[in-house]
Amino acid sequence: MPDHEWVAQITRYIDNNYRERLTLETLADTCHGSPYHLHRTFKRIKGITPVEYIRQTRMTKAKACLIYTDKPIADIALTVGLPNTAYFITLFKKTTGYTPAEYRQIYSQKEGAHNESNH
Repeated sequence: MPDHEWVAQITRYIDNNYRERLTLETLADTCHGSPYHLHRTFKRIKGITPVEYIRQTRMTKAKACLIYTDKPIADIALTVGLPNTAYFITLFKKTTGYTPAEYRQIYSQKEGAHNESNH
């Protein structure tokens, strides 16, 4: 299988399974390759490592949950595959510059203002 197709397969797997515990070893087993080769090939094609892509995917999903749901932060952490809430909060702040609660407050207000201006 060509590298681009293989990376597309890995990307689809991550997109569909980001809630699970994903490691390079798990991805390599699932997508029939070695962890080292997977890491190297994925980074060459996507520009980021598989672990970075997983983190990015989880943070994107978390942002949407924070804006569009009233779920508690601990539930959102679980929903995106990060069962340790403290770690989720730290990672979220490192990624966005805001805690999940701050992000929800800021962006829910913006979304509300955006929706009101459309009516």
